[in-house]
Amino acid sequence: MTVVDNVGARVVARAKALGFASVGIVPVEPLPHLADFQDWLRHGYQGEMAWLGRNPESRANPQTLLEGARSIVAVTALYRSDDEPSEARAPGRIASYAHGYDYHRVLEERLGRLAAFIRAETGAEVADRAAVDRLPLLEREVAARAGLGWQGKNTMVLDRVLGSFFFLAELVVDADLGSVGAPVRDHCGSCTACLDACPTNAFVAPYVLDARLCISYLTIEHRGPIPRDLRPLMGDHLFGCDICQDVCPWNRKAPDTALFPFLGRPDIESLTADQILVLSEDEFRARLELSPLQRARRPGLLRNAAVALGNSGDTRWVALLGHVLATEAEPLVRGHVAWALGALGGRWAWRALEKAQLAEEDVYVLEELEAALGARNAKREG
Repeated sequence: MTVVDNVGARVVARAKALGFASVGIVPVEPLPHLADFQDWLRHGYQGEMAWLGRNPESRANPQTLLEGARSIVAVTALYRSDDEPSEARAPGRIASYAHGYDYHRVLEERLGRLAAFIRAETGAEVADRAAVDRLPLLEREVAARAGLGWQGKNTMVLDRVLGSFFFLAELVVDADLGSVGAPVRDHCGSCTACLDACPTNAFVAPYVLDARLCISYLTIEHRGPIPRDLRPLMGDHLFGCDICQDVCPWNRKAPDTALFPFLGRPDIESLTADQILVLSEDEFRARLELSPLQRARRPGLLRNAAVALGNSGDTRWVALLGHVLATEAEPLVRGHVAWALGALGGRWAWRALEKAQLAEEDVYVLEELEAALGARNAKREG
């Protein structure tokens, strides 16, 4: 298919009218940094995200995503919202991107409308495929090639005006749309604010993240027990983490979103760890409908809530934790509740742990109970 005069500029204008914050267009070509990605995989930094290691070569070759692919329209969509509860609240922080509705459906629908515009403008049956996290593609590299920013030391794509609180998405088409945008240089300079602020030291080097140590990974993608040595470092994070973005100088004046689906939902922003810890499966599905928080699944989210309460230092949560320890069906949750009781300590916490130890049959939970009661002995000796 031949290029249509100025169609790229019109596609950019239409994409911005659809709410995308920045847009670039690049030709479909092999991406040069496959070796870096493969080295990252060899170190095991992907953790349990096994899908990242499947057919890694295809991630660097966008032509595998769509037969006859010619162009990629790369876009960003702002998601940070300034709607924050002002009243004093129980522990519980949720990453900014998850305050609204699930971005996959929203962005895929808007990219579908953009594809329809391209067909109308070119007068051709343009084939397309939208990439919003679901396809094997080195998205950050595509974004950098399209001039949407540079990959910062915290591995996020950064822009001097937009900061980094934005989603990345791509539309692959078999039409030649020309080229719009060009790579920008790295503006991180000597700054190491993001590296220094990470409580779990997840950055093994500038520009290199070990996901296994990242709070976002631990609270969302990781399905099993959170390593004990990391739990005290996680604070009150329930789902995801924004620390490395919050401290970035380029985010000081970055704009908030104007897209309704990403504005803070009151039912999500009001969620706290104590509320989450008592959600039944039906309540979990109903309250978190169309929310990114469903990604963690109920056991994972309740596990996170238990850790947040354990890190609070507030013994008023002991009664709630004791109740959950005695009634919760999921061993993963009971195990982390046991840890939380041990972290808070006190007579009533020890009694709840001892009582649970007499009735518990799950070997994992028994291990957590023993370790938690061991914390009592350590505190007494201290």
